[in-house]
Amino acid sequence: MTIREQRQLIQRLIDDTSLVDAPTAYYALYHTPERSTLAVRTNRAGRPLGFAGRFVTGIDLFRPLVTLHARGAEMAADLLAELLTPGRPYLFFANLTQAPWIGGSMQVENQRVLRIYYLDHTRFRPTVNVLVTQRTSADKRPRYEVNSNDLQAVSGVNWMSPGFAEVFVHTDPQARRRGWGTSVLNACTEHLIRNGRQPLYLVEDDNSESIALAESVGYVDSGARQVFADVIYLGHPLAQTQPESGDERVGR
Repeated sequence: MTIREQRQLIQRLIDDTSLVDAPTAYYALYHTPERSTLAVRTNRAGRPLGFAGRFVTGIDLFRPLVTLHARGAEMAADLLAELLTPGRPYLFFANLTQAPWIGGSMQVENQRVLRIYYLDHTRFRPTVNVLVTQRTSADKRPRYEVNSNDLQAVSGVNWMSPGFAEVFVHTDPQARRRGWGTSVLNACTEHLIRNGRQPLYLVEDDNSESIALAESVGYVDSGARQVFADVIYLGHPLAQTQPESGDERVGR
């Protein structure tokens, strides 16, 4: 089955019009096919039950990103075993509901729970800052910057699907509290609105400064949570407990 056929199949499992599914849906359905690999579980009638995906991304070229949509630990273990290499590090990025299913297969070294914020259009007020300049990233995504005296604030897009886009903001520490972060985020947000996409902002629970910035522009907490974790794949749980060849297991 080609990846196009796999994607057509798993569209029954995730709603790419829902902000809850949007981060997973981007990678599962829209990430560059040549850098995407899927494993799909179906029932006897051919209906999809779950899937896992492995993706080469610009986040870390040496650690593929892994996402998951499974109905339990057993299905998750089987799907991950089709895609991953034991002992290799990966980035795990999935809805928080999937986190309980990976414990037997992955060693989690650093787990971050991300709030999914979305733009409330009634709270958004476009502003103009003459210091903000528009750029285009190497992958043709929008990017807005303020540069002054070797200091910078930048806002851009981590990923973009037909309906959604995840924005990011970075401001040099010495340039904070000048309004630059607000200005570039506002400009990037307005760009996405004009292009018919719902902007999303993913932020860690304890990052109060970033949360305040997002809320000042008009983003609100959706209540949905995404997990992002550094993991090492340990192998299928059954393979981990299987006796090695030649071991004696004779009762006495």
